[in-house]
Formats: sequence, structure tokens, C-alpha cells
Amino acid sequence: MEKISQNQVNEWFKNNQFLTHYQLINELSTLLPNRKPGTYYATLHRLKKEGLIRNVRRGLYEAGSKREFEPAVSKELSGLFKKLRKSFPYLENLCVWNSRWLNEFTVQQALSSMVIIETERGTEESVFEYIKASYSRVFIDPTPKEINNYILGCKKCFVVRSLVTEAPVTSFDNVAIPRLEKILVDLVCEKDLFVSFQGEELRNIYHRVLKDYNVSLSTLRRYARRRGKLEEIDKLIVTRGEGM
Repeated sequence: MEKISQNQVNEWFKNNQFLTHYQLINELSTLLPNRKPGTYYATLHRLKKEGLIRNVRRGLYEAGSKREFEPAVSKELSGLFKKLRKSFPYLENLCVWNSRWLNEFTVQQALSSMVIIETERGTEESVFEYIKASYSRVFIDPTPKEINNYILGCKKCFVVRSLVTEAPVTSFDNVAIPRLEKILVDLVCEKDLFVSFQGEELRNIYHRVLKDYNVSLSTLRRYARRRGKLEEIDKLIVTRGEGM
């Protein structure tokens, strides 16, 4: 089977951000003339598998080959994660991240830092008490009033929450962190907690992430469906945050 390069694929998308299934088949028939229809469908499947093209939604595609998300995991965050692992060895599901990672995708740069610790349901209180013994400004599932009065504008705070089962989590620098797909969905689901990243900033984040970073749309949609936000997320995916 003839090898198709990323440069060739990019040429197809030079004048269009998205192409339909039939437009791609037409491009393939021009590049590989006089082949059986099954050859084009098999080639299209291979291009998806290799990451050269990606499904935006059913029957609609965009070019692939994007950056991997590699956030700056600070020594403090890494140390906190390792201490939690050591103190709670029975915890199977735990992840940590810092809201300042979002500065990479926003226009307005947040000066505050919210460290989010997500742990198995039923262990939040124990984890909260452990962190509270070492840090000030620690909250557990804060209410909108607590967020408004104590978290917004706080230079650095810690928020303990329950981790949704089957949430997309990965490991980076030996620290369990949420995948970009999870962060994108959580921004929509937790509007009070992430109030600084709503409206135009939310559209900026989706536009930048989906344009420049390698995001699994199937994983994004699966998690969005689990959290009951698939329709809202789909609008952001397809429009790149525009027109909402």
C-alpha cells in the first residue's frame, strides 16, 4: 500500500480546515487513480489510525499531527503527589494538576494558582485533612459562596474533589495528571470552580487546544457523555469555540 505523508495530507486541508468523508475519498482517488473503492476506504482507515487525519464528528475530518500536552509539573506538585501516594497506598485513583497550566491556552494570564487534587470517592475527607495539615487555604468540594469569597483572587489554594470514575488520566514525570480531554470537559462541567475560564476564555482554550494539541475526540466525547455535557462539548468541538 502506497505511503501517504503528512505533507500530502496537509495539502488537502490547505484551503479548508475540515473535509467530509466524500471529499477525502475524492482526494485519494486523485492521488491513487484506478483503485477499487475498498482500497480508498482502507487507506482512509489507515490515515486515521496513523494520526494523519482525525474525526471531528461523524463524516467530518481535519488534519492530524499535533503537539502532545506536556505541562510543567512543579517540584511542589510532584512532591505532594508522592506524599499522598505514600500516605494513602490503598488509593488506586488519584490525580493532581494546577490551574496555571491553562495559561498556555488563554489570553488573560491568571496570577492565582489553584492546585486540584482528585481522589476516589469516599477518601476526600482523609486527603483533605492530610493536605490541610501542611498547607493553608485548603478546600473540599467548595460551594459557589466559598469559591467567590475565598478562592477567587487567592494567590494559591488547594481544592480536593472526588475523581469521576473512568475519567481520562495519564502519567507525566511519574505524576498522575488529568489528560487534556478531562480538563476540557471539566471546565464546562464545573463552571463555578473554573469561573475565570468561562465565556470568551473558554472559547479561546478550546480553539487553541483543538488547533495545536493532540486530543482524542472519541475520549473527549466519551467523558463528556459520562458527565452529561456531550451536546455542549460537541458545539465547542465543531465550532472551535466560535459562535456560541
